[in-house]
Amino acid sequence: MLKKNETALIVIDMQYGGGAPDGSLVRMLNVDVTSQEDIVTPMVKLKDYFNENGMLVVNVKTEYEEDFSDWRMLGERFEVKKYKHFVKGTLDAEIIPPLAPREGEELIVKNRWNAFFNTELDEILKSKNIKNLILVGAATDVCVFETCSYAFSLNYNCIVPIETTASFNAERKKIGLEMLSFGRAQVVNAAEVYMMFE
Repeated sequence: MLKKNETALIVIDMQYGGGAPDGSLVRMLNVDVTSQEDIVTPMVKLKDYFNENGMLVVNVKTEYEEDFSDWRMLGERFEVKKYKHFVKGTLDAEIIPPLAPREGEELIVKNRWNAFFNTELDEILKSKNIKNLILVGAATDVCVFETCSYAFSLNYNCIVPIETTASFNAERKKIGLEMLSFGRAQVVNAAEVYMMFE
C-alpha cells in the first residue's frame, strides 16, 4: 500500500510539440496522431485525485535554446533545429491546456530526456519525503523511460499506469512498457493506482 503523503505524480512532457498535428515531433518523425489513444483524460483524472488529496504533483516540460547549444548532441542526431523542437518561448514548448500546471503544483524545466538531469527534481522530492512516483506522459520509451530508470537508481518506487503514457506508435509503447516493467517500475492499469493507497 502507498501512503498519500509519500507519493507524487510526475507528469512528463505533455507539450504541444509532442502531440499536436502541427507539433515538432509529429512533423519531424511523421507520427500519425489520428491513431493515438487518449492519454490526456486519465491523466487529468489523476491530477484531480492528487490535488483533491493534497498530494504532490510535479509537471515536467522540456525546453531548448534555439541553437540547441544546451544539448548539442541532440541537434546532431535529429532535425530539431529545422522543426524548432521544444524551443523556449514557442507554442511548441508549452504544456497543453488540460494539463497546464495548477496552483500549488511544481514545475520542472529540463533539457535532457531524464527529468533528474541538471534539475531540482530529486531535491524537491526528498524535501517532501516522497518515496513513490506515479509517472505519466510521453514518450513511453524516451523521457518516461529515462526518468523512470534514473528514479529507480535513486531508490524511488515507480509506478507507470498503462493508459497514461504514449509513444510514436503502439509497438514502441509496448516495448517501452516491457522495458519499464523489468525492475524499473510496476506497470499497472490506471484503475489499480487508486486502489494502492491506504
